[in-house]
Amino acid sequence: MKKAKPTVPSAYTPTLLPPTLSFSLGDAKYHLSRHDPRFGHMFDNIPCKPYAPPIEAIDPFKTLVTSIIGQQVSWMAARAINKRFKELFGFTDDADGFPSPEQVASEDPLRLKSVGLSMRKAEYVISLSQHFIAGSLSTELLRDGSDEDIAKGLIAVRGIGQWTVDMFLMFSLRRPDVLPVGDLGVQKGLLRWALAAHGVLPTPSKAKGKASEANRKKYGIGKKEEVAELDTTAISTTRAFTPTPSSQVNGAPPTPLTPGAAPHTATLHTPQDNINQGNIGLPPITPNSPTTRPAEHLVVPKDELPPSFPEPEVLLRPMTEHKDWNPHAAAPLEEGLSVEVLKARLSGKKAKGGAYLTPKEMEC
Repeated sequence: MKKAKPTVPSAYTPTLLPPTLSFSLGDAKYHLSRHDPRFGHMFDNIPCKPYAPPIEAIDPFKTLVTSIIGQQVSWMAARAINKRFKELFGFTDDADGFPSPEQVASEDPLRLKSVGLSMRKAEYVISLSQHFIAGSLSTELLRDGSDEDIAKGLIAVRGIGQWTVDMFLMFSLRRPDVLPVGDLGVQKGLLRWALAAHGVLPTPSKAKGKASEANRKKYGIGKKEEVAELDTTAISTTRAFTPTPSSQVNGAPPTPLTPGAAPHTATLHTPQDNINQGNIGLPPITPNSPTTRPAEHLVVPKDELPPSFPEPEVLLRPMTEHKDWNPHAAAPLEEGLSVEVLKARLSGKKAKGGAYLTPKEMEC
């Protein structure tokens, strides 16, 4: 008897999210820099990802599936699982495509588990697929819906919480005015930013300096291109950086990077969804990122840094020499909130609920 030919997966042609911005990037930069000149300095020295070109359209279903696959695992594990997940449906690489919602929804959870997903993650990707099939999630909703409608549609999916919604709105839908108030890394970053504006940010400890030195040696990064200790979500560049002129008005962002994908594609991960829904997840990671924790380090390979990449302390320090510098405009404090309280928060005496800053304090 002749051997049966392997099944060729049916073609899936997704409706892609367009690579456009709904706002003026130049106006946004100007607005921030006018209130705090440190932003202007940052925009001149650090890539303004994900809102600067080159970008491309993305498949929201693929992005969200890959996001779930990457929850709570290292980027290397996520890449391997993502590869095996696609191979399960007959796709050997990105050029071949990605399984459709119908294919994923009809798959046995145990077979999904066999390629590295936990049973919970298998249920999550099936739930996501069912929402796309039912129409409660669609490219049209994600492209044209309000932030509130999109949040409602995404949070209805098992495995997706508010943090994922915020990251998806920012990095994939390129929506402005999104502040992930529940993210401890963002909270701490804003806390340090405010303390620095008022000239009272504590100097880095020797222990932290030793950790940075260890990371430099571990990843082969020279002292000037050292691990930058920034209290933000871990990102790493994938191409040599060409600074975007601050006068540029229009631009569009690349999507967050998908483990195992080509350098120009991307996805996002979920660090604190468990707070809202009992879900688990991690921050956006890239194949060049050495960590999968909600990181306080931005690791940038030596050959991918702009020539004048400044030290974090330089970016944070108050620009007292600038004609428009005003610490109270740069970092206004909510009534009853003082620099002494902020310093105590940074030292460990957090606000109610274990937060560095409350949502109201962050929005000031």
